Order: sequence, then C-alpha cells, then structure tokens
Amino acid sequence: MISHDMEHTHPITVILPVYNTGKYLDRCLDSLLGQSFRDFTLLCIDDGSSDGSGSTLDARAAVDDRIRVVHLPENHGVPYARNLALDLAESEYIYFMDSDDWIDPDFLEAMYTQARETGQDVVINGNWYIEYDDPDQRKRAGRFDFVKEEASYYPPVVVQTRFFPVVWTRLYRLSYLREKGIKSPLLKGGVEDNYFTAMAEILQERSYIFNGPFYHYYQHDGSLARQPDSAFRHFENFRVFVDELHKRNIPPQAARRFYVLDALEINTEEKFNFLHSFFEDVEADVRACPDLYSVADIFVMLMILACPDYESFRKRYSPKLSTSFMVRIIRNNGRPTKEQLLDGTWVV
Repeated sequence: MISHDMEHTHPITVILPVYNTGKYLDRCLDSLLGQSFRDFTLLCIDDGSSDGSGSTLDARAAVDDRIRVVHLPENHGVPYARNLALDLAESEYIYFMDSDDWIDPDFLEAMYTQARETGQDVVINGNWYIEYDDPDQRKRAGRFDFVKEEASYYPPVVVQTRFFPVVWTRLYRLSYLREKGIKSPLLKGGVEDNYFTAMAEILQERSYIFNGPFYHYYQHDGSLARQPDSAFRHFENFRVFVDELHKRNIPPQAARRFYVLDALEINTEEKFNFLHSFFEDVEADVRACPDLYSVADIFVMLMILACPDYESFRKRYSPKLSTSFMVRIIRNNGRPTKEQLLDGTWVV
C-alpha cells in the first residue's frame, strides 16, 4: 500500500528501491532530504524487506511529506520496483538512486539546472566516487578521456559505448521514457542499468555530459554488482537489448551490442550455450562496426564461436574463464589488432 496520497507533484521524483539495506538507509535518506534542491518527491519502493527497512521509511514519511512509500509483500527485484515507480510517478523528471549510496548536498540542484538549461531529455553527471568502508580505498571514477572539463554534447553511441552504464548518473525526463517505451527488463542480478541507460541514450539526437557534484557509489559484500555472476548477467541484459534493437530497426553503427567485463566466467554449459547463441546473432554487426568494440570483446566473441560445444570449449580453455586469463593469452601470443582477429590472420 502507499503510505500517502500522491496529490502533490514536484519537478523531480527520486525513485529509491529498498531491499534489506537498513544499515545504510539512514545515510542515504539524510543525503537526499538534506539536498539544497528540496522540490522533489522521494518515492520509496520497499521491495519485501525483512530487516526493518520498511519501518525506517514509514518513520521518515511521517515527518516529511515529500516521502511516499510503497510496501511490496515479497521481493521482486530492482527492475520491478523501478518500473512500478515509473508508473506511479507524476513529475517532469525522474532520478534513480540506490539505497546504500549517497549524494553531495547540491547534486539534485545541479542535475535539475542542467536539464532545464539544455532542454535535454537525459542529462549525465560525469562525476562519482567509488566508496569503501576503508576510506583509503576511495576512488574517483566516471571521467573518461573523452569527457572534457566543461559540459559538452556527444554522439549518443559514443556515450553508450564508452561511458559507465548506470542510471544514477542520469536525470531523465519522464515523458521521454514513456514516449519511447523505456523500462527495465525484469531480470535479476544487479546489472539492469545496461539496458535502460543504453536504450535511453541511443534514442536521443545527442547526449549531454557535465562534471557536477558527486554521487557516492558504496561497495560492500552485499552489493549486487559484486556477486559472482554479475558479469554474465550483463549478457542477459544485452540479449534483451539486442532483441529490442532488432524490433526498432536500429542499425549496427547506432549502438554497441555488448562489452566484456573482467569477472566473466563461462563455467557451465548453460552459460556457454547462451553466449554462443548471442554471439552468432551479433557477429555480423560487430564485423560491420569493429570500432565500437575492444580487442578483448572481439577475442571473446571469436573464441566462443570457434568452439562448437561446451566440451570442446573446456578442453581448449578452462571451465572457469575470466577475461584476465583471456588478456594473458592475447599478450603471450602477441597482441593482435581487431583487423587481424576478424580476418583470421591471428587465430584465436
């Protein structure tokens, strides 16, 4: 049930799925409710929490009328919670946040200002920190070599290809998401952002990035992105993404079909068969647009396609294969170019 009615709307709805993050939740809520920009609705989806997170949300909602709480009787996963919130939202803009993270006090103000000034349907903040319990491990992230010091526009495929695919660096116009029919695929595993950010990016005429206040992306053992299968789960999302590209007749040069993360392990027949089928589908697009892919991406694709079945893959490589291992293979045999890989002059 919803703990408050939704009569009053604000320019931004912050969507916050919550599932058993009680030990971090107050820090997240404090960072949101202490924003210099106060004109927002905080729509919290308690996704079947059993650790008291729901009670924390209700207590906060009782003293701050910007907070709305939806309690789900059982856990459905982040994509379901975000999609439900998208259906309920009544604001101009949507901002997604994770309930174990926090943001700088002027974060929402900067995002809103950039969206209003540019008129963009999606604006991207290029700054964030990766945070750990040990402050000495803290890392600044998000700024790649193509992101300039000043705000700038980029071709959408460049951003989709080279910029980290996380929704919490973006502010979205809600009407744009609804018009384009963009929602999260209902897959669990903590990598649902791949599909959502890519689809929203490539359907724009241009992308806009600025370097603003910082998002603080907290890493701990319970983080979904740190689970053993998260790299493989990326491919499940890319499968849905590629299927949607086909439905919308989006050409190969408009979007990168996949990329390989270092933690990828192909340690079951089911995973191998899934990847083999996926790479069969995208191989022609990769060959048509090799500039969108790295040497490692192409190497992994050709390596899987060169093996007719999982048993031959195991005999040739390893049942537990990481991309670090693949990179060593490449380096030990002389690093090939993409052209050498694709024309067969460097054999996988």
